[in-house]
Amino acid sequence: MIRPLPLFLPSVLALALLSGCATRYVAGNVDKPGTGDGIGDVVAFETAADFNAKPPLCLGVMPLTLAKPEFGPADDVRKALHAHLAPSGIALVPLQKIDALMDKSGDEAPNLRAVSKGGSCDTLLSGEVTERSSRFWGVYSEVRLGASLRMTRVSTGQVIWRGKHTAVVRGGGMPLDVVSAIGGVVAAGANVREEQLTRTTHDVARRLVAAIPNLKYAPDRDLVATAAAPLPASGGAAPSVHDFISSVEQNPLPQLEGELVEALDGPAWTGPQDRIVIAEFLMQKAPRSSRAMQEIASARLRLGEPDAALAMGTKALAIAPQNPELHFLQGRAYLQLDRPADAARAFVKAAAVAPQPSAGHFTAMGMAYNQLGSYERAVAALAKSLQLEPGRQYVHMQIGVAYAGAGDDAAAAQAFRQSAVLSLAANDADAAAKALSTLKAMGIEGELPAEDLEALENRIATLKTS
Repeated sequence: MIRPLPLFLPSVLALALLSGCATRYVAGNVDKPGTGDGIGDVVAFETAADFNAKPPLCLGVMPLTLAKPEFGPADDVRKALHAHLAPSGIALVPLQKIDALMDKSGDEAPNLRAVSKGGSCDTLLSGEVTERSSRFWGVYSEVRLGASLRMTRVSTGQVIWRGKHTAVVRGGGMPLDVVSAIGGVVAAGANVREEQLTRTTHDVARRLVAAIPNLKYAPDRDLVATAAAPLPASGGAAPSVHDFISSVEQNPLPQLEGELVEALDGPAWTGPQDRIVIAEFLMQKAPRSSRAMQEIASARLRLGEPDAALAMGTKALAIAPQNPELHFLQGRAYLQLDRPADAARAFVKAAAVAPQPSAGHFTAMGMAYNQLGSYERAVAALAKSLQLEPGRQYVHMQIGVAYAGAGDDAAAAQAFRQSAVLSLAANDADAAAKALSTLKAMGIEGELPAEDLEALENRIATLKTS
């Protein structure tokens, strides 16, 4: 029997059609009623002075408790927290080791001490699932999941960080599948209901991890290749951007537009502020220049202003909806705004309208799927990226995270190993060390021969001291 839709549903559906909000991180009283709840975009956190004086060097995620028995199980939330902590680079105590060290029927305080001593880590995360509910009406769904966490420095017994968040995912599912125009890389087989539950779990975990100081993951730096150092302009140093504009502003309009675009294409002015000056002057002369809007959006992203980038990119897309790089820019802005579902859609669109497949589009797509916990889709997108452009160490590390999330520990270990090997070949010891630390944080180092791990660690140490 099909249940009638609730009377309030039309208004709720209207709200669901609105674009999502950026996550707001509010430092304050976590115990204040309603803090971290609401419509699912607020994360409340508190940081003790001792945290700032002595930041944690490692973390272990203890099993979570349940505010009510019906909110269980809690293991999925715990695993999601661990998965989102791993790429941050902090040393993690493997979950299996924590479970082996603690007495599951015992009290929290002795368990914290036992895990801290046995895991050689003085800072541990514990907490509870505070809310879990799901409602589905065929065309509309609402899933809520809340968690409250605390980080304890076990040697002193002091809670040095607390966080609280309730994620709310509303809508009819996640239409994030890659269209047939790009080869059907991501299949459409997953159940919508299961996707909503998974996405909500990862929303809670990702946002709480991002609220821990010095751990917030900034993936945008890995999406865009570092630009080569600009060549000096012929005849010596380039003039200031304002001198350049003064020198050309009296030229006839067609010539002026060409000179401004040439300046944006050239090596003289690569700083984001300079590019904004040129692009804004171009927009004064050509108000519908999508190229100028694209440059402004890109520069705003580089300046850490994703809201402004998103607004300008949206304006540009209204003029040039088939420009794949505009969709790519939108996706990057959404990632910076902690909206990975919207980011995934933007990256799918970028890949769909691109005249030629781009490895970068599929890498970004995989990153968004990883943040959503859609690991099988992440594997598919990242594998396509490596097919198009093999040998990218960062993509191998992301696919390692995806394989681990999907439960293929052997494939994940090989991906992390390959990331480390490629990083060493590029003389990047830090990237290699991060690949190995992520491997260990996932608790899957046993999938590699001990001699392989030792050889990689020795090469990293040698490279760092050379």
